[in-house]
Amino acid sequence: MNIKNNPKNIVFFLIIPLFFACRSQKQIDAYEIQDGFYKSKIYGDKIEQVYLDNEPEFLTIFPVYSSNNYFFLDTLNREIINFPQKSVSVKIEDQVFKTNELDIDLISIPFKFRGSRHGIPPQLNTNLNASMYLGYRTDWYTLGYKPSPFGEYERLTRHYGVTFGVFSGISATPVNPWLTQDNINYEYDGIAWSYGLAVSFAFNYLNIGVGFGWDYLLDSNSRFWIYQNKPWLGLVLGINLN
Repeated sequence: MNIKNNPKNIVFFLIIPLFFACRSQKQIDAYEIQDGFYKSKIYGDKIEQVYLDNEPEFLTIFPVYSSNNYFFLDTLNREIINFPQKSVSVKIEDQVFKTNELDIDLISIPFKFRGSRHGIPPQLNTNLNASMYLGYRTDWYTLGYKPSPFGEYERLTRHYGVTFGVFSGISATPVNPWLTQDNINYEYDGIAWSYGLAVSFAFNYLNIGVGFGWDYLLDSNSRFWIYQNKPWLGLVLGINLN
């Protein structure tokens, strides 16, 4: 076998849960552990590359070797290991599989904490925003078995992940006399370009992190806005796109 290598805020809080809910159950199951190449010690103390084939009833582990940028499944010289959905005999030892990849996400920052400036106390902003995220991601999947009430062992997958990278996007931000040191006499929601760094942690289906960034107001009042290019700290929620 050969494999080649105000109202807007209300809308915001409605969009985020809906966005998560729109993923089908099939997509969620596939994200739990997908077919592909992983690193594991399943064949000994040394970390080796293996290939996982996740079928409805069995998850099969194949040993792998490479030659001339091609990957081959070693079906002759090494044992092929199966993880059935249910084991009726004894508990199978837990195994950990690791993968690294480029991470492309769509993220949103529901809360931005801004420090005190020009007599304005610290603020927690909850304005609509969305950004593209690019980073490096590491995931760990632990395959194990838990006892059922009927004396069987059922397969259980636990997932942990961490990603670090950069983001850039558009956000709405309040602009008013207080935030421009009385240089304007009206208020509105301005459009700002947001950019920064983020680190996120994943546990099973939960993906949450922290972002450190800056906002750049994209209109003529940017020279008055007290938060122009000033740092903020925010909560990050993300959806993995790849």
